[in-house]
Amino acid sequence: MALKQERNYGIDLLRMVAMFMVAVLHVLGQGGVLKNSPVYSGQYLIGWFLEFAALTSVNLYAMISGYVGVKSKCRVSNLVVLWLQVFFYSFGIAAVCAIIEPAFCSGADLVGFAFPVIMKKYWYFSAYFCLFLFMPLLNAGINAVSKRTLRLVILAMALFFSVAASAAKEASKDPFLLLSGYSGLWLMILYAVGGYIGKYGLWESVPKPALIGIFFGCAAVSLGLRLTIREISKAVSGAAYSVKFVAAFISPLVLLGSVALLLFFARLQCGDFSKKLIAFFAPAAFGVYIIHVHPLIWDHLMLDRFAFIAKNSPLVFLGAVLLCAFGIYLVCSLIDLARIQIFKLLKIKQRCQALEEKLFKEKEKIGGR
Repeated sequence: MALKQERNYGIDLLRMVAMFMVAVLHVLGQGGVLKNSPVYSGQYLIGWFLEFAALTSVNLYAMISGYVGVKSKCRVSNLVVLWLQVFFYSFGIAAVCAIIEPAFCSGADLVGFAFPVIMKKYWYFSAYFCLFLFMPLLNAGINAVSKRTLRLVILAMALFFSVAASAAKEASKDPFLLLSGYSGLWLMILYAVGGYIGKYGLWESVPKPALIGIFFGCAAVSLGLRLTIREISKAVSGAAYSVKFVAAFISPLVLLGSVALLLFFARLQCGDFSKKLIAFFAPAAFGVYIIHVHPLIWDHLMLDRFAFIAKNSPLVFLGAVLLCAFGIYLVCSLIDLARIQIFKLLKIKQRCQALEEKLFKEKEKIGGR
């Protein structure tokens, strides 16, 4: 039996959880926590376990798009509204920085920030922009083929692009240009995976606790694999070596953990109060990403900002990483909630939808002549 297609608050909650995990990734990476954690220390092991668990976040966002989008109409106005949100922060933050400290942002830089997609200011949005253009074709394909055919295609893509591409990437060949998952092609694959789950369901006999076990198990195995390869390479060549594909979005273990977490939240039941909170905060989730990874914030406020966490005891280390990530999430959410109100006052979404409808009506008139 396929999963229900009506509004699923568990999926909305997953958007928030996935974005929180993105913040965790950035505290650990750009924030300087991992590189300042002594190898094999408690901090090191906890940090890398969190890293592997949080790597599912980007995969989840793309799979959620497929899960909810497979039976939805692709509206150009939705992409326009999203682009306006990105532009609001890309150009707005740059403009503020140019006023406060011109050395951080010149006039030429401002021009670049006015075109966030083509200037690749946000890799995920550029990749998602590409995905969006293919969504009608992906939806048509997912809904046209049989369940068996779609399942075989999904499995083939997962094996070929995840397993084979991971190995090829390690050999520095990357023949499919997946870029470790930083690509529109990988988001399309994940969209198809999410679309299949949204249309037909998956592993419905597997209990929810087992799904959580799979998720954490994948992170634990990834950590063990990283440590094992590191030690073997050190014993063989005398130099510690960490296989990069283990800690990549395209990793088979990361993909499996992503699927398990999607299924868990898709079946999650939320109470009325929880639904209200989720409905209020979920729309601001993407804004968390757009704000804190803005190149000027990324380079000047995030870089090695959290390296001090590595000096604490393992337990404090764990709490500090999660607390700092939550702080980033909360502050950025509150900022974006204010932006949402501004867009509502300006009726941005309604105006974009009205313009879209007008353009399509004009197109139909021209086509009918």
